[in-house]
Amino acid sequence: MDIRTILSVAVIGFHATAAVYDRCLPGESCFPDDPVIINFGSSLDGKLLLPYMKEYSDVVLSRDMIWTKFPVGIVVAKTTQDVQKSVLFALKYNLLLSVSSSGHDFLGRSTAHGSLQISLANMTDTSINLTSTRNAAGEMTCESGNTWLKVYEEVDKVDRVIVGGSAHTVSMGGYTLGGGHSPMSRTFGLAVDNLLEVEMVDAHGRIVIANNQTTKIQHLDGSVTTSKDTDIFWALRGGGGGTFGIVTKFTYKLHYPATGVAVFACSYPIVRNDKTEIGHLVLQKFTSMLQNLPSEWGGYLIGVGTPNEDFSWGSISLFMNHYGPYNASTRSYMDELKNFHPEWQFYCQYKSENSFLDYEVTTKDPTYFNSYLFNTLMQKDNFTNDWFRFILTTLGTPLPQQGFLSFTGILLGGKTSSTGVHDTAVHPGFRSALMSLSFSVSMTGSNATGLREKAAELSPQLAVFGDGQYPNEANADLTNWQNEFWGSNYHRLLNIKRKWDPNNMFTCRECVGAEDWMTPQSDGSSSHGPNGPSSVLGK
Repeated sequence: MDIRTILSVAVIGFHATAAVYDRCLPGESCFPDDPVIINFGSSLDGKLLLPYMKEYSDVVLSRDMIWTKFPVGIVVAKTTQDVQKSVLFALKYNLLLSVSSSGHDFLGRSTAHGSLQISLANMTDTSINLTSTRNAAGEMTCESGNTWLKVYEEVDKVDRVIVGGSAHTVSMGGYTLGGGHSPMSRTFGLAVDNLLEVEMVDAHGRIVIANNQTTKIQHLDGSVTTSKDTDIFWALRGGGGGTFGIVTKFTYKLHYPATGVAVFACSYPIVRNDKTEIGHLVLQKFTSMLQNLPSEWGGYLIGVGTPNEDFSWGSISLFMNHYGPYNASTRSYMDELKNFHPEWQFYCQYKSENSFLDYEVTTKDPTYFNSYLFNTLMQKDNFTNDWFRFILTTLGTPLPQQGFLSFTGILLGGKTSSTGVHDTAVHPGFRSALMSLSFSVSMTGSNATGLREKAAELSPQLAVFGDGQYPNEANADLTNWQNEFWGSNYHRLLNIKRKWDPNNMFTCRECVGAEDWMTPQSDGSSSHGPNGPSSVLGK
């Protein structure tokens, strides 16, 4: 079986959508012949994986396996030039592109059936500059395939810390471009607040270096132009991944470390084993503690709606880290919670660590999962009795298939509130929120029927308690996503998208400019592009 046949088989069912999406697909006369594909793969420093290769099977799975799709080929890039060659190849043959780094993707934006996928996972170089003129504590440049755990280990060697994600399977790309919250955000802000510069391959195959002072473009003929127009850097600070270009390198601020880290973990059942419901009181107490939380504290509020071994039901937990030693006055703020009904607690305890890395290495997250998410940005006044009832009722919601509901609230406020609502591209609601709250509808069996619909049903019910949503953890079936993800920043983002990528070379579901990728159908309706809710690829 030749390459063209294999690729055609890999995208069965996709061909019928070709006229809608206006991309050249396997099986069409415009699709490159075998020798062209082979020559392209041979030109790379990295490797082109095709569906018949074992390595393809090893890397094609998305972390959230529900969203796994099958590209016609995966370019495992080794260099920025590999990315550039791939974009130019896709431009020449009008191929559909998708971009992945770690594959930690809750919405399937990083892959698409029939696409040429560019994987940045093997681009893992890093460099540290402790004599930076842009930031007193220094800066670090990371290629997009690095995981945050590796980055934490590197900066720890030079006695520094950096704002990044907690899950060990998360890389730089989508995390940073979407805003990037962190267990250190209350002390140092969002990832986009700490971003100094990016290197990007744009929709024309040019290499772009952008920061808050200049934008430098290396053209295909080797010439370089420099402009003081910094719109693209603003857009990349929260405008989302997969839409403005392919960022191959990020440069971040470093920070001086605290002299220690105090860790606090506290967990209660929602219903005790004597059938007493205490979840409402626990949630009230937890959230009242968050209202005046010192900025040195960060972390997560987590709830799970499953039975426990002691015959109690559910759990509500705080997992916190304090940026400072155990004897700091701000550390004792959580003592009040530690002493709140000890007889109800599963556990409630402090632990002293030497560094943020010592805290971070204990984080556990699954390599693969099967979940549909929905999110809102919780504001200070939204922690009401109605919200408490919604949380507890939702955790106990019966599901149509084997599964369970849970939520994770990343704590915001503190330093995240000190940046202006239009200084970066994230939704203005981020700047006043105390929490980014994400619910997960997770599978425990092999049947996902009805679970996506349940998440879509619950999503608007949660949204009324917040202002805006975190695009990296939102529901897959939003209609007013432009306003929900970016609010009053969307108009500027759309104009920048149309300037930098007028032909939608880069597109993904519910990404900036996706409405320009919608095509009227014969019945008068509209169909999204290759990752949109109405498309074959989005299901």
